[in-house]
Amino acid sequence: MTTEGTIIDEDGFGVIPIITDDNRNFEIVKRYTLTNKTKASVTLITWGAGIQGIRVPNYRGILGDVVLGFDDIDGYWNNRHVGRILGRVTRRVSTDISPSLSHDPLVSGINNKSPGFDSVNWDSYILGEQVVMSHLSRNDRFHPGEVLTQVKYSWSDNNELFMDLRASCTRPTPVDITSFCLFNLAGHGMGSEELNKHVVSINASKWLHSDVRTKLPSGAVRSVRKTKFDLRTPTELNLKRLESIPGGGYDHFFCVNSPSTLCYRFHARVLHPDSGRVLEVNSNQAGLHFYTANEFPRLQEDLHYWDRSESPCRRDKNNNSRGKSSGIPAKGGVMYKRHSGFSISPRNYPDSVNFNHFPSNILYPGHDYHYAMALKFGIKKSIPE
Repeated sequence: MTTEGTIIDEDGFGVIPIITDDNRNFEIVKRYTLTNKTKASVTLITWGAGIQGIRVPNYRGILGDVVLGFDDIDGYWNNRHVGRILGRVTRRVSTDISPSLSHDPLVSGINNKSPGFDSVNWDSYILGEQVVMSHLSRNDRFHPGEVLTQVKYSWSDNNELFMDLRASCTRPTPVDITSFCLFNLAGHGMGSEELNKHVVSINASKWLHSDVRTKLPSGAVRSVRKTKFDLRTPTELNLKRLESIPGGGYDHFFCVNSPSTLCYRFHARVLHPDSGRVLEVNSNQAGLHFYTANEFPRLQEDLHYWDRSESPCRRDKNNNSRGKSSGIPAKGGVMYKRHSGFSISPRNYPDSVNFNHFPSNILYPGHDYHYAMALKFGIKKSIPE
């Protein structure tokens, strides 16, 4: 991966309050923009070590931002998870987790009572043509031991974003980290109409069955054959398909095909035919979580259909219409609504501490956790008229 032409600019993205026993201070959230020889760019922020934007060309050579996000720190402060690193453990862990590891059903991820990796400001610096960020997660009653995590971001001249993350601990503790970045290859603000044109393929012959309401896995590993989860061949994310899935779209874990759970390999490929943009995801993780923004609000919707406790975003607080939502205020003044984007998040099997047949997510002192992922953007050469 050639990064010799990458230019990195650093500036301030905003400030966050830091409250101590003595006084109230503020901490600067930094922003880094990595631009390659073709002028394509990636924007990172230290809040949650997140990806704030990725500008890549369509088949006409016109650059467009394909990452859902916000223009200022307030947007990220009010909407957890979006674009950021999730950890120590991603998603839910059921209540029968080993007492020696945690007494809380939600271990450092979505809906956790203790701050996750997405809700802290990471230390950062520039190292050559990389941006390096680090965070020390302290021991508390939800998280045994301390975990030191470092992530390195690189942006190549071939429009490939490489993420290399390593973690170490002082006590045995569950660790399952991922990046929750939402994409729309037509452009971040193009909405569900364009998402429904995306064509996805996932390198997985099996998926994990989970409860529609709790999102917890049942432990059953099922074949994708003759189901809506068979995405081994290119499949359009049309509205009929999404609405036919319980929950109104994909929010499921796929077991990526591999001779080894730690083998770096192809995970998924997504195409937006009209723009010609293609995203290919490669990783060393055991599987991936595929999500189509089902919990984002939709217009003129009775809000009991929208489970706000699960949604990573909040609806527009300025909308007082009963039973209606105008969406989530976002970059460039657009509103994100249901099915505005998708995420493909490589990671380990969810809730693996409670299933012996799942790959273990326990990290021990003296061992390193290693997460590697590449997001490779390209152009489909033949564009239909």
